[in-house]
Amino acid sequence: MNVWEENSYPWLVKEKLFIKNWVLNLEKPFFGICLGHQLLGEALGAPVVKSQTPEIGFKEISVKRKKYSNNLFRYFSEDMLVLQGHSAEISNFSKKDVSVLASSDNCYIQALSYLNHAFSVQFHPEVVDDTIQNWISIPKIKKDFYDALGPSGIAEIMKYQQKNRQSLINRAKLIYQNWLNLIEKN
Repeated sequence: MNVWEENSYPWLVKEKLFIKNWVLNLEKPFFGICLGHQLLGEALGAPVVKSQTPEIGFKEISVKRKKYSNNLFRYFSEDMLVLQGHSAEISNFSKKDVSVLASSDNCYIQALSYLNHAFSVQFHPEVVDDTIQNWISIPKIKKDFYDALGPSGIAEIMKYQQKNRQSLINRAKLIYQNWLNLIEKN
């Protein structure tokens, strides 16, 4: 599903209006993941476009931790592997109140903050034991993963997930705790 598929998913229209009002007018806390990241980007006036190179599997991102004080990635190393599953991305911003917090080689806006109350990530920090298995139970996602990763790719990312299970869970908890700490200050 992509942000521009309102004809197939009419609820996206109301979701976009809600996010725009919630974040811009009411200035309430917001945290978006993947599609939520793209919906926030669009609400903030940025175009969301089809990626030149879809990112699927565990891919490296670079955190711009030292650049911003309101950083979601406090206590993280500057580079880390994260689970990706997207073929669309936010292309650019003209808003001065948006900070890009992380990037990858194929997607410049992997994470962002807007002022001090809205944050989002393109990747999936919420990886738990059955995440990848649940995703690939959906035929379209399984095909996308197979096309991107090849015949043994799905097994390899599942193996990586199991091997790094606890660190992935701890990282998700830390991102969530950092977000709570940031929005509590406001």
